Amino acid sequence: MSIRFLSTKALVLAIVFSMLGHPVTLAAQTPGAGVYAYPSAEQSQQQQQKDQFECHNWASDQSGYNPMNAPQPGSQTYAYSSYSSSSGDVFGGGEAGEGGVLRDGARGAAGGAMIGALAGNAGKGAAIGALSGALFGGMKRNSRKREQQQWEEQQRQQAMQQQQAMQQQQDMLMNSYRNAYRVCMSARDYQVQ
Repeated sequence: MSIRFLSTKALVLAIVFSMLGHPVTLAAQTPGAGVYAYPSAEQSQQQQQKDQFECHNWASDQSGYNPMNAPQPGSQTYAYSSYSSSSGDVFGGGEAGEGGVLRDGARGAAGGAMIGALAGNAGKGAAIGALSGALFGGMKRNSRKREQQQWEEQQRQQAMQQQQAMQQQQDMLMNSYRNAYRVCMSARDYQVQ
């Protein structure tokens, strides 16, 4: 199929839909994508629609961009990987600092009791172990929390940079399309802005 056949077919569909009272989004939104063209040679509305569709197809071919197929703003999504701590364990791995103050204190108390038993005072060793376990576990939790927050901020910044790059590319392609559309419509005796 040639472009001329496809654009004529689209024109016929647009005319049929408009005669049936349906909104013609192709004719209203796509041709020109924001470029205004005034018929300088007294072209009829039907001729103008035909020219718009043909110039749309030509501009799409020339620029490699078709506003009908463009992603809508905010429709892109970005995947995130799971956070891993520097030691390679995923959050919730169950090591010190993972189970809360009581769990860390209990682990420290058990270890302290064993060391205290060897030294002759299991109770004192358990108390020292409980305090140090709770303290070091809390420090580890805070460190991991900061690590996770930094990682999440980096992910947000990367997603924002990706979105900005995609938007810049989209704008560049849209400008190329509009320039090609203007050239085509100007060549067909339209005043274009």
